[in-house]
Amino acid sequence: MKILVADRISPLGVEYLKKQDGFDVIEAYGSSPEEVIEHAKDVSAIIVRSDTRVTREVMEAAPLLKAVGRAGVGVDNIDIDAATERGVIVMNTPGGNTIATAELTFTHMLCGTRPVVRGATGMREGKWERKQLKGAELRNKTLAVLGLGRIGAEVAKRAQAFEMTVIAYDPYLTEERAKELEIEKVDLDGAFSQADYITVHMPMTPETKGMVDEAAFAKMKDGVRVFNCARGGIIKESALVDALKSGKVAAAGLDVYEQEPLPEDHEFRSLENLNLTPHLGASTEEAQESVGVEIAEAIAEVLEGGRIRNAINMPSIDPKDLQTLSPYLELC
Repeated sequence: MKILVADRISPLGVEYLKKQDGFDVIEAYGSSPEEVIEHAKDVSAIIVRSDTRVTREVMEAAPLLKAVGRAGVGVDNIDIDAATERGVIVMNTPGGNTIATAELTFTHMLCGTRPVVRGATGMREGKWERKQLKGAELRNKTLAVLGLGRIGAEVAKRAQAFEMTVIAYDPYLTEERAKELEIEKVDLDGAFSQADYITVHMPMTPETKGMVDEAAFAKMKDGVRVFNCARGGIIKESALVDALKSGKVAAAGLDVYEQEPLPEDHEFRSLENLNLTPHLGASTEEAQESVGVEIAEAIAEVLEGGRIRNAINMPSIDPKDLQTLSPYLELC
């Protein structure tokens, strides 16, 4: 069986696949959409990160395709509907980049609180702006976490260590889980209105697209600080620009954008109270090794008739139950 690795993953993941009997691994990094279609014609599985798009056209060209693996969390570069229609399992690695993304989020929070970036840039330029660069403290501030999954919970834990009060909006958060984490569960308007800091940790869906818009900013405190290392487009970019210019938002930090790479002439690049990073959330050695090996193991297991894990469009099933359930199982 052939496995197409279309984006560069940890060498340990690729080596794991090559060591398994019966697999022919095709490494085709940086392929054009047309080349991906050509490579996919006789493959049983495709592994991607965020660069390669696995479209309906790719799947239609791949009659043997059984699974698509995403080394990472977001699957907006994979046509889930087309995969489901064709019985193709889509899997991701939700735990592998949790700490990396949480730590980057907190880095943005700190840099948006103390003007570290401007200070470092000024020092390289020969400046000494000690009196001009006044910041704030995280202690005794309120953080609203939008989306209290793995990453959101890790950010909340770090905020509590800095003596912040943490509130959270998450439609799936139970009162029991909130109590366990010592976090107050609030509705979305409550999160907007009570927070000194807001961090976003939600997937991009029709419901979350543009969720933080002009109306949302109007509900926030003056001088709020906003950070997004989740998915571009959840914060409406034009609304954020206006809020930063007016001072409604004192500072913000982004790692994700509606269009990536961020256009060279984007207005974001001219705002001094906005810190930007080029989608680095999972860019640590530890995270990349973890997600690369994890997705390689998951793909191998599926192709060998084993357990299905972290599937986006079907339940995760133990192999001992698969033979019994398979005649009745439909991709959801």
